[in-house]
Amino acid sequence: MAIGFLDLISTAVLHAHGKIEELNPVMRPIIQHSEWAFVFVKALTLITCWATMVWYWPQNSAFVRRTCLIGSAVYFSIWLAWFLIGTHS
Repeated sequence: MAIGFLDLISTAVLHAHGKIEELNPVMRPIIQHSEWAFVFVKALTLITCWATMVWYWPQNSAFVRRTCLIGSAVYFSIWLAWFLIGTHS
């Protein structure tokens, strides 16, 4: 969740100041429309994921924990790859 919200804030602020462009093809049209629309959609996605994890935790906490770790690693890896590609373009 922390990675997601850090990404949300940094992306919205840096895009608003013209420092970056969104590389995610799903989110790009949303942020081009409005940074506030981007914040709303991304926050809604993160909150939905969090609520799902909280709901499922009592049923299978090991699965939720493992999914969070794997998801965080994948999220960070994609972000890092896009960052490195963007700085070499």
